This record gives sequence, structure tokens and C-alpha cells, in this order.
Amino acid sequence: MQPSPSRTPVSLASRLVLDDVHHDYGTLEAVAGVSLVVEPGEILCLLGPSGCGKTTLLRLIAGIERPSRGSIRLDRTEVAGPGAFVPPEQRNIGLVFQDYALFPHLTNLENVAFGLRALSPKEAREEALRALRRVRLEHYAGDFPHALSGGEQQRVALARALVPRPGILLMDEPFSGLDSRLRGSVRAETLSVLREARATCIIVTHDPEEAMRMGDRIALMRAGTLVQVGTPEKLYRSPVDVEVARFFCEINEVEGIVGAGRIATPLGSFPAPDLREGSGAVAAIRPQGLELRAPGTGIAGRVVSHRFLGELDLYEVAVEGLDRPLVVRRRTTAGLSRGHDVGVHIDPAEVLVFASARP
Repeated sequence: MQPSPSRTPVSLASRLVLDDVHHDYGTLEAVAGVSLVVEPGEILCLLGPSGCGKTTLLRLIAGIERPSRGSIRLDRTEVAGPGAFVPPEQRNIGLVFQDYALFPHLTNLENVAFGLRALSPKEAREEALRALRRVRLEHYAGDFPHALSGGEQQRVALARALVPRPGILLMDEPFSGLDSRLRGSVRAETLSVLREARATCIIVTHDPEEAMRMGDRIALMRAGTLVQVGTPEKLYRSPVDVEVARFFCEINEVEGIVGAGRIATPLGSFPAPDLREGSGAVAAIRPQGLELRAPGTGIAGRVVSHRFLGELDLYEVAVEGLDRPLVVRRRTTAGLSRGHDVGVHIDPAEVLVFASARP
């Protein structure tokens, strides 16, 4: 039976295994001992700030760079390692770059069909049209890429990468060139195509919200190493350190001392069962975990700043004993503005406690 023309061709997803992978640029170690397993059909977001090594790691997986040490396996084949190196064109890997890398002199249909040299011209055309139809661009098959919007070009690049049915699809900051209005819809469309194609996919991004929207799991990198790997909920709710917590959400950091299994702060005490008695610690409180009520309740505070942000309002609230105002994000609290006294209430579920980074 022929596949439905509206459906994305299904890939035979590969399993990716990185084992203690290193990569040096002279004296700079850009990737420092990364070990990671990506299961067939999984969408993994490789997240981190600029310069952390995530794009270098993607290039190592693609075969554009060779690792200095360690090994990379696709299913049972070692594609990079001691004495082994499989060139990029033989790895069955699809690539979507930040700038889409479409050929300006080829039509959109010809761009998508470019990697189908093993098929007859008629078969390649049919497969390319099917891929364009799935991303809802079949009406632009005869046009050139410059006639499309940025979001449409991204969808052509996605169709081109998926049409050879790669075992793994690698995407390097694929949505960064889109304006904020388009980004959400294009991400949703891309996720739908990826789920239907069932290819293993790694998406490089510096945007934590994007990683949480797209990824089955997130691998967070810092200075060439993996800091934490897990589901979006795991990284958000149970970050391994305060820097991970900062990456996913603006937080209020309040320092204190651990005693009897709790950290004592000007905002009260919070459980710190795994920290050493008498050690310094920091309570990280998310802005949405703070509520402003009538003065005389909770912790006494005073509003020093108020900004309307649409769905939520941003307040800064001074509290005695703190060097910096607390940042509070709440739905509009009627009548509150600069100079008003308030009672600050804390949701314990929005408080994370970490060992202090200070010596």
C-alpha cells in the first residue's frame, strides 16, 4: 500500500550513544567528557548559553568535526572513535541549520528533492511534493526560497531534511531567526512533523522555554559539560544547583545559615535536609511563589516598583533584612502601586534550597 500523500515518510529512528566525548580547539576544551544516550524516536533539546559547547557537540554527532577523545555510536555502528570515523554523508543524519541553508537558485521543490539522488526524477518529485504538502507549502513548490517568509523557509528546510528519512535529525537553533509572533506557531508545526516522522531528533537552543516546549528530555550544558539531563519538569522542579534554577526561571535568592535541617532567612525558615549544619545556603524563591495580601499578614513589605506586563504584573517589594527587593509576578492585584504596604506570603512549593556558592 502506498503511503498517504498527506503523511510524512516515517524514518527508521536510530539510537545515539556518546561515550566520554571530548573536543579541543587548541588549548580550549569545547566539549569536556560528554556521555549521553538518546533513544530511538526521542526529541532531545541540547540547551545552554552561548559558548557552552552545544553546537560543537552537534557538529561532532554530524561528523563535521572529529572528537579528540571518546566515541560516538549510531545504533551498533561506531561512527567516531579510536581508529574509526564515518564521514557525514554516510551517517544517515539530517541537518537543519540556523540560516536554513536553502539553495537560492533552486525552487522549493528542487531544494527538498536535492537529497534524493538515488531515486528516479519522477519518484524524487513525488516524495518532495509529499514532504512539502505535509508542511503545507505544496502551493509554493515552483517558487524560490527568497519569495517565502522566514517561517516558510524553515518549513522547507525541515521538509528537505526529513525527506531522505534520516535515522537522526539535528537542528541548530532552528527558530532563532523568527520573530516572536511566528516562533510559537512554527515550533508547534515542527513538533507535529517530528512526531509523525518518528525520527530521533536533537535540537540545539539557548531558550529554556523552547526546550521545555519541544523536548522529551533536556540536556543542559555548561562550559563543555553536561550539568543535568532529564525531563523538562525534572529540570524545572528539581534543578541540581542554583545556576540551573536561574536558567529556567528568574528567582529571588535569599542567603541564610543551616541549622537543625533548615535554612534560616529574613523570610522565614525552609527545609534543607541534605546540607551540613552551620553551612551557608541560599533559598531560591520563584516570583510566582510570592503572593501580596493585606498589610498586617505574612511578612511586612512595601511596593517599590510596579510594571504592567499583560497577563501578569511585575512588582518589586522591599522587605526588612534583604539587600534587594523581592521580584513578584502575579495577576493584577487591584490598587497596588508604588509605596503601598503589603503582606508577603510564600508558597513553600516554589522554594528551592541550595548550598551557598560562596566559600
